[in-house]
Amino acid sequence: MNISFNKRFLFFLFICFLIYLQGIFKLPVIDRDEARFATSSKTMLIEKDFIDIKMVEEKRYKKPIGIYWTQSLMNSIFGSYPYDKISIYRLPSILGVFISFFLIFVIIRNIENESIAFLTVFFLIFSFLTISEIHQAKTDGLLFLFIGICNLIIFKLINFRNLSFLNKIFFWIAMSFGILIKGPIIIIFTFFPLIIFSILRKRNFIKNIWSTFGFVLLLLITIPWFVLINIKSGGAFWYESVGNDLFNKVKSGQESHGFPPGYYSLLLFIFFWPGSIFIINLFLQMKERFKYILKKDDFLLYLIISFGFPLIIFELIPTKLPHYIYPAYLPLSILVAKFIAESDYNKKLLKFSLFSIVLFPLTIISLITLSIHQFSEFDGNFVFIIILYLILSLFLLKETLKKKIKSVLISSGCFQIFTYFVLIFFLLPRLEVLWISDRINMIINKHESSVEKIFTVGFNEPSLLFLTSHKSSNSSSILGYKKGQEEKILLIVTDIISKNIKDNENFSEFLLIEEFTGFNYSKGENVILKVYKN
Repeated sequence: MNISFNKRFLFFLFICFLIYLQGIFKLPVIDRDEARFATSSKTMLIEKDFIDIKMVEEKRYKKPIGIYWTQSLMNSIFGSYPYDKISIYRLPSILGVFISFFLIFVIIRNIENESIAFLTVFFLIFSFLTISEIHQAKTDGLLFLFIGICNLIIFKLINFRNLSFLNKIFFWIAMSFGILIKGPIIIIFTFFPLIIFSILRKRNFIKNIWSTFGFVLLLLITIPWFVLINIKSGGAFWYESVGNDLFNKVKSGQESHGFPPGYYSLLLFIFFWPGSIFIINLFLQMKERFKYILKKDDFLLYLIISFGFPLIIFELIPTKLPHYIYPAYLPLSILVAKFIAESDYNKKLLKFSLFSIVLFPLTIISLITLSIHQFSEFDGNFVFIIILYLILSLFLLKETLKKKIKSVLISSGCFQIFTYFVLIFFLLPRLEVLWISDRINMIINKHESSVEKIFTVGFNEPSLLFLTSHKSSNSSSILGYKKGQEEKILLIVTDIISKNIKDNENFSEFLLIEEFTGFNYSKGENVILKVYKN
């Protein structure tokens, strides 16, 4: 497991980056949050207004400006008008996460050793939650970078008891960018764990990271935009982002995302796999050694706090989504890596691993099978893939029963890569029924040159707004159309709206030229789209 930093690790990181880049370009825009973020950034680029946040005409005051600026920057470098390539909006997510991995390896190697540093990155890079977050144009991939920088600097403080002036400045700059991306959430993963650790150790570690100059930099970086948006929105930004979005999530489950405590702990076995293979054993060892850790081992204690505190906080908050605790995966990965490396790959590490070893492959195979059953058709390729899955799963199970830890690690990594390729190159092309907005966009592109106006009515998902806002109007005003108007119009409507058109004499000159059925996964319902042209 000794990895040469200059060669093997960078090669490993580069290969994983190239693999994941496939999905960045192939995956259509996802409803809802990704499409909303990307549409707001697109509006910013087209209107050249880099202070306000809105989706075309609708104000969007849920998160600060950081992610929109970053997505706009990526489009300024790699994109061009009409800025409708979703892959470019995803670049901040994948770059933020992979830069984090590089920094994690460098710093953890200096604090611990190369084996622990590599294993930490290994568990993060193949985590199902990582794979999910780097493929979405949202805040969480980039936020992971800045929370990671802050925590890596804190790790240095805990281990070496002192920080250079430069480290302190980097900490406060990272805090600033984290606040610009997702507001005060960053302190849950940084300051609060450090405060708890300071109390337990009866030493003020906050003063060791404090820098007056760094704090002034934080104010200079963050305050100007907050002042400008407050003026521009007339105070609406604070009401919407803090009063409506943040407090409501704390008070009750929002948007059907309310779950009881235990949600994140259970999902660790899916979203942190293959690291979750060792979680039960890790917990038992931590329990056995807790008195010693509490008295003697500062770094292990801080890792436990920096994972456990955010986990408890988010378990108590009613609104729950898997990515909320993603930054806490860093200390958890270090804990698992230390657990394995310092035990010298002892066979006892796999004593209680069968549950996770069986659960994850079974979940993946079941989800793929159910997706094909509901949205596509079974064929020879499906059978071949399932056979390969069974072979991989049985091999993984065999190596676990034989207690071959290194083989289990390699096999689980291969399993994740195989799963990724299956999802991107086999499953994704068979789920066309889900990508309604893409289908509508293709229809619009086909007829755009022969019409003067384009209307889409009834299907209102943000993905459609992102793809077509520069060339169509999502407006029910077309229902006031008067017969005899000379404008050539393309009209794409849901089946319900279509019935109104059929019964309206003003639309007698409109001909049905195409129709298709899709599945709106945001609402969990089938929808029929009809295309008319006058």
